[in-house]
Amino acid sequence: MVAFGAQVYVANRLGPAMLGVVGFANAVLLYFRNTAQCGVDLLGVRKVAEERERMPEAVPALLGCRTLIAFGLAALLAALSLAFLPSPEAEVLALYALTLLTVGPDARWVHTGFQDTRPVAVARVLGEVTFVGSVLLLVHAPEHIERVPLAQFAGDALTTVLLFVWLRRLGLPRVLRLDWAVAGPVLRRGLPLVGNVLLGLTIYNSDLIFLWVFRDQTTVGYYSGAYQLISFLINMAMAYSISLLPALTQAAREGDVPRDGMYADAHAQSFAVGLPVAIGGAFTAGALMTFVYGDEFGPSGPALALLVFTVPFMLSKEVDLIALLVRGREGAVLRMTAWAVGVNVVLNLALIPTFGILGAAASTLATEAARAAIARVFAAAEGYPPTRLPRLARSLAAGGVMAAAFLLVGPTSLWTGLALGVVTYLGALAAVGGIGLRGRVPVLRV
Repeated sequence: MVAFGAQVYVANRLGPAMLGVVGFANAVLLYFRNTAQCGVDLLGVRKVAEERERMPEAVPALLGCRTLIAFGLAALLAALSLAFLPSPEAEVLALYALTLLTVGPDARWVHTGFQDTRPVAVARVLGEVTFVGSVLLLVHAPEHIERVPLAQFAGDALTTVLLFVWLRRLGLPRVLRLDWAVAGPVLRRGLPLVGNVLLGLTIYNSDLIFLWVFRDQTTVGYYSGAYQLISFLINMAMAYSISLLPALTQAAREGDVPRDGMYADAHAQSFAVGLPVAIGGAFTAGALMTFVYGDEFGPSGPALALLVFTVPFMLSKEVDLIALLVRGREGAVLRMTAWAVGVNVVLNLALIPTFGILGAAASTLATEAARAAIARVFAAAEGYPPTRLPRLARSLAAGGVMAAAFLLVGPTSLWTGLALGVVTYLGALAAVGGIGLRGRVPVLRV
């Protein structure tokens, strides 16, 4: 939420055109950032959960080798930006390359693998607060656009330093080693995951790049504003899925029954959360955009109304992706994403030149739906049970009541719309038995 607040502030200070420059720079940066991670942020979590006794040797080697790779990628990105991009994109992206320097020694995957997530949360919040403080001090007008990546670097650097120092909590050495004999096998196994992430980024941000090519900076800014809200939800989904990985790994070691039970629960519960977000977001999209960013971003509302329906599909796909990683099927994950990328590129080329941001949003929605379906097929091939309709029936019934309430009442403001959605969905879900109590704590029963 802190990071999202900073993004909203930056959007309001820069305006749609300069926000489009930042959005384009981040779209390119993410390819290099995820390459620098070397697949370790996912594969390493599973490795820690399975082989904790080897971590005093493996962690320094993986962090050291990844740091060297990250430094090389940072230099490459800065050089390519300054050589081939126009101003101000060239300068902004070259400065964003500094943030790659924080990726290599980032130890959040180690803490997560040990299921010691509190340091990750604390470090992330402190880093984002640093980012917020920096942009509040430095960014006041569109001409301050080059200060945004510097503020991001300050926040990312603090997060990385804290998580590295806190390795002592886990009894691990706080050193970096260039030991390719130890790190090499893990990095090689991470290559399919790197390929999967890079292909996935094509789905995530190729629409921004296509809009930059076929339209203009302002159109990219409108779409970036809408997609920042979706990115906030994507980050929450990724945090959930990474937390699910060690737990599902442990359940799988206990047998198929505990594994399948946790897998089915994850699907049903994520659907129960994602469905009302999609319905409520669609009905309040226009009011939400103008409230968050101002009237200048009103044209983003229809795109957000389409994009928000990607949330249930995205959550379903994340559960299946984690299930495949637990089975060690990194290659299947790569093939799954490759199929989805083909769909996305074709749709972007067909829709964006004619329909602009609405075409980009429709392409993303169709791609996420296809990606979720493909992921489910791959998970079923690995023996995971299908999610049966009765597990989703209560959520679907509550969602139907929520949609009917919006259609009948037609809320006139963002706050009345949000209140209407929350009350009707939770009330209907409780009425059909989808919410119960464990002691005094409400729990989902779907």
